[in-house]
Amino acid sequence: MKSIIKIFVSAAIILSLDITFAQPDSPDTSKVLVRFSEPMSREGIFDVSNYKIICEDNHEIKIYKVGVVDGDSAVVLFTEKHQPGKAYRVIVSNLKDKAGNLIHQENNYALYQKDN
Repeated sequence: MKSIIKIFVSAAIILSLDITFAQPDSPDTSKVLVRFSEPMSREGIFDVSNYKIICEDNHEIKIYKVGVVDGDSAVVLFTEKHQPGKAYRVIVSNLKDKAGNLIHQENNYALYQKDN
């Protein structure tokens, strides 16, 4: 039986989470919390090339680094600043859950909007 991994996004400011970072902090970033429906494997989870954020005007948002939340069921993407009122799509590729199931292309994205 194939596992379906769903992605949920919160563009809210994250104040206190237990996060492990792959790279040092970059100044002046936005944070996007991407929650998965189940814990993910750490294989490739820190690789920024496995994530893409696209603004409604087709501008790709630069992702500086990835932090993993304790429990491996969410990541925080540190990105260039988002524009208020714009809609965004986050796409996740090449990640597997703890059982080794690859995230499916039909469920590898989520839509969100940056509040003013």
